[in-house]
Amino acid sequence: MPQKRKCRKTKKKLLRDVVIISLFFLIGLIYLSFILQLINSQKIAWGVKIAGYHFGGCSCPDSQKNLKEKWQELNSQKINLVYHQEGQENVWPVELTELGFQLDCQTTVNQAYQIGRQSNIFADFKDQLFALFGGYCLEPEYQIDQEKFKGKTNQLFGEIERPAQNASLSFDEETDKFLLVHSTNGMAIDKKNLLANLTVRAKNFSSQPIDLNLTADFPLVKNNEVESARQKAEQILANLPFQLIFEGKTWTINKEKMVDWLKFDPVRNSSLETDIPSPKTEKTSNEANNFILGVSLDRKKLKEYLNQIALTIDQPTTNAQLETEGNQATVFSPGQPGFEVKIDRTLNQLEKNILVDPPIGQTNVIADKAWPKITLGQTNDLGIDSLIGQGTSNYSGSPNNRIHNIKLGANKFNGLILNPDEEFSFNTLLGGSGPEQGFLAELVIKKNKTVPEYGGGLCQVSTTIFRAAVNTGLKIIERAPHAFPVEYYYPQGFDATVYEPRPDLRFINNTPGHLLIEAVIERTQLTFNFYGTDDGRQVKIKGPYVLEKNEDGSMKTVLTQEIYQKGELIDKKVFNSNYDSPDLYPKIIPGQEED
Repeated sequence: MPQKRKCRKTKKKLLRDVVIISLFFLIGLIYLSFILQLINSQKIAWGVKIAGYHFGGCSCPDSQKNLKEKWQELNSQKINLVYHQEGQENVWPVELTELGFQLDCQTTVNQAYQIGRQSNIFADFKDQLFALFGGYCLEPEYQIDQEKFKGKTNQLFGEIERPAQNASLSFDEETDKFLLVHSTNGMAIDKKNLLANLTVRAKNFSSQPIDLNLTADFPLVKNNEVESARQKAEQILANLPFQLIFEGKTWTINKEKMVDWLKFDPVRNSSLETDIPSPKTEKTSNEANNFILGVSLDRKKLKEYLNQIALTIDQPTTNAQLETEGNQATVFSPGQPGFEVKIDRTLNQLEKNILVDPPIGQTNVIADKAWPKITLGQTNDLGIDSLIGQGTSNYSGSPNNRIHNIKLGANKFNGLILNPDEEFSFNTLLGGSGPEQGFLAELVIKKNKTVPEYGGGLCQVSTTIFRAAVNTGLKIIERAPHAFPVEYYYPQGFDATVYEPRPDLRFINNTPGHLLIEAVIERTQLTFNFYGTDDGRQVKIKGPYVLEKNEDGSMKTVLTQEIYQKGELIDKKVFNSNYDSPDLYPKIIPGQEED
C-alpha cells in the first residue's frame, strides 16, 4: 500500500510539472508573439530577404529606396554576354534595363510587407517566426519589354547572326501585282536560353557572365505558304477606294496609301490569328510548320492618318451668344457642338471593315459630341433659335477691288435682324455704294457696257442673300437676273442683280419669329446664314435648269421654289432668267472681269 501511494504522488507531481512547463511555454509564445508584432509594426517582418538581401525591420518607403539602390548597383556592374567563335571571344557588356528588364519595386516590397499580416493571428505569428529564422527569401518582381529585348539583342548580335527570313509579298507598281519575297534559313543566338539566364541573374541580383550559343533559325513562313495572303491583299485592292465619313465630309483612301498600310506577318495556320512566337524563343522546324503568311494593317500608320483627320474635326463646345441694339446684333454666336474623334475606336472599325470578307467600303469616323450648355433659343425671346436657311457662292479669281467691295458689302448685312412680316430691301439696307461708304471702283453692267463704277461686286452679295432667302422658303417680292451669264454666279439662273434704285432684291420675313442674318467668309466662299424660328416648312428647289443655250453665250434658265407644310404644297415660285450674249456688253477696260 505505501508503495502505491508513493507512485500516485509521483504521477501527480509529474503532471503538475508538465502543466506548469506548458503554461510557461505558452506564456513565452504569447510574449514572443507580442514582441514580434511590436517590432514588426509598420515594417517588413524581421528575417525577410529579397534577392538574398535583408529587408526585415525596414519600412516600405525605405525598403523601396534600398531595393532601387541595389538594382542600380547591379546595372552599374553590367553583365558580360560572351560568345566563343573560332578561338576568339566576343564580349558584350549590357545592363538589364537595356534588355527590357524593369524592376517592380512597389509590388516586390508589398509582397514582403504582407508576410505575417494575414487575417489569422496564429498564422501571422507562424509566418513571422518562420521569417525570423530565415524562412523567407523572395525573388524580385519584374516586367520584361519583349520588343526592347528583341531590338537590343538584334542590335548586339547583328554581326554574328543571320536570322531566318520569312517568305513575304512585295507590291510591284510596274506589273500591279504582289510578288513573292523568298524565305531563307539562318543562324541566331539562342534567345530562349539567354532570357532564362538573364532572369536568373535579375532574381538573384547577380552579374555573373553568360555564355551564348548560336542555333539554327528557321523561317516561320515558307515560299508555298503565302497564297492566301496574296488573295486577301488582292481582294482589298480590288475593293478600293475605301472612305471615311463624318458629318457629310469624306476622306478617300487610295491604292498608294493602302499598299503602304498593308503588312504581311506570320499567323497560326489553324486560326489565322496573329500569334508570333515571343522573341525570347527560338524557332524549330516543327514550330515553323504551324504558320502561314497573314495580312494585317500597319496600325501606327493608320493612327497617324486618323490623327490628321481629327485635326479637321475636333473642336471645343461653344455657347450661343446674342446681344442686340435696335435691329442689329452687336454680339452673335450661334454656338456649336464640340467634337472629339475617338481615334482607337475608329481605327479598330476601319481595320475591321478593310480586313473583313468581303471588305466594307465606308467607315464612319467615331466622335463624341457635346452640346452647348447655352443654346441660341436661350439667349433671346425673339424666336431666334435655329439655323433655318443658307446660301453660298464663290468669288474665286476676283480682282482686289471686287474682293474689297464684297467683304464690305457682306459686313453691311451681317447681324441684321428682321421683324416678323418685315420687308428686306437690299438697296435700302445697303445705304449707298459710293466712295463715302468705303467702296472702290470695279466693273458693273451698265447701259449695254461693262464699265468701272463704285460698288462693283455687290451683286455677289445680293446673289448669295437671294439664294439663302429662296432656300429658307421666304416670300420673294423682287428679283432680277443679270443681263448676261456671269462666271461668279454658277449655277446660272440662281443669281440676283442690284443697282440703285432699281433693280432691287426684296423679300418678306414670313416666318413666325424674327430673322437674323449672318455673313461668313471663308477664303473665297461667301455664305449667308438665316437664323430664326423653325416652323416645320420644307423647301424643295428644282433647278436651275438650262432651257436654252446658244453658241453666243446667251441662254434661258428656270428655277422653281416649292414650299411644303406637313407634306402639303402651300406655295410655289418660278424664277425665269433670260441672259443675253456677253458679246453685247463689251468691256471698256480690257483685261478686267465682269460683275
